Amino acid sequence: MFLVQSARDAMEPDMLLLDENTRFEEFLQQCPADGGLRHVVVTRNRAIVGVIRVNTDLRRTVSGAGNDVRMGDVARRNFTIVREDAVMFDVIARLSRRRAVMAVVIPRSGRPRADNILGVITKEHIADAVAQSVRIYPR
Repeated sequence: MFLVQSARDAMEPDMLLLDENTRFEEFLQQCPADGGLRHVVVTRNRAIVGVIRVNTDLRRTVSGAGNDVRMGDVARRNFTIVREDAVMFDVIARLSRRRAVMAVVIPRSGRPRADNILGVITKEHIADAVAQSVRIYPR
């Protein structure tokens, strides 16, 4: 059943929008490590230019590199944009086709701009959701 859910139902709405020129050090001050994994969509003006999955390893690596590291420097460019009403079967196919690490979810209509972002979908979200759906069936 997961494969026919909409992107809106499967997405993670808890993400940050940060300008590409934001220093990684500023991000660390806003989001302490005890907050766990964070998903960041990196923007330039109102355009989406990259995504970051900030985990403990990335925090350690980049914080040791000094204060000159910007979000745009560590952002991944291999992301894709999906509409909120896209079914997960299509989202997964699109992630695979584009070798994307994350899908940025936007409304059914409108342009893919920072102010239209509803959430993100990562491969981890998909794996967790599939595992959860498998658990509901008895052995």
